[in-house]
Amino acid sequence: MSKAKTKVTEPAIYFDTLPPDAISEELAPTIEELELVENCRQLAMEGWTVIADAATPDFTTRFREKIKELCPQGGGNMLLAKDPIFAEAILNPKLLAMAEFSVGRGFLISQVAASIRGKGAGSIGLHADHNWLPAPFPAHNMLVTGCWACDEYSEAGGSTLVIPGSNNLRRHPTPQETKATAGAIAIECPAGSVVMWDGNIWHSNYPRTLEGERVVAHITYSRLMMRPVEDYSAHADDLIAAHSEPMAQLMGREDMLHSPTGADYSKLVATFNNAKR
Repeated sequence: MSKAKTKVTEPAIYFDTLPPDAISEELAPTIEELELVENCRQLAMEGWTVIADAATPDFTTRFREKIKELCPQGGGNMLLAKDPIFAEAILNPKLLAMAEFSVGRGFLISQVAASIRGKGAGSIGLHADHNWLPAPFPAHNMLVTGCWACDEYSEAGGSTLVIPGSNNLRRHPTPQETKATAGAIAIECPAGSVVMWDGNIWHSNYPRTLEGERVVAHITYSRLMMRPVEDYSAHADDLIAAHSEPMAQLMGREDMLHSPTGADYSKLVATFNNAKR
């Protein structure tokens, strides 16, 4: 008596692509549960948003202390490899949900850095984060940055400034526009917030005129086809062993291109589908 063959159902590949401002049906329940619908709208339409109360006050206090400890010269990068608290930050459910909305499913971690700005710290200069892209920038955002405010954001405190509407221009500012910063507004929010912006919006910061320091972690996620700023390959195994999924995704391990023997075609459909969501 012959055994019945088990039918193997191949996953269907997507041929459609969601519009840049659409929340996928897979992501929508998470966005709604985390109360991020308005944040998604603002990020897509205006180029920036503020995630309030991203974590507990205790976490923000510990985060600030660790940044101060690891960045005595006023800044640092490659921080994901230096303390587990940075993994806790980049795996924050609200940040992951916003990153998937903005730069698509299967997104990568691009950079984990920090800055400490004291009184008298100047401006970094107006720019768009799509520094590697020629204009016009693509309609779909390529990278999203979240600045974890460990201190209150205010204009006098050296907060981030944005130029409303500049995200729609889909180009870099000219030298004249960089100097003028016409129409700039300050992003002001309490400590514990995460200020997020896309790769299109022109932004900078105000000089700090207050006493004390502004301590910020800079977390950037990118679309899966973008080259990360920081290479964590030497630390990836340890990070994945400690944090499992979605750390493996953030390290690119779920990507068909992450294979020492060439493209892993068993992951082709999943990778291509992620690129469209």
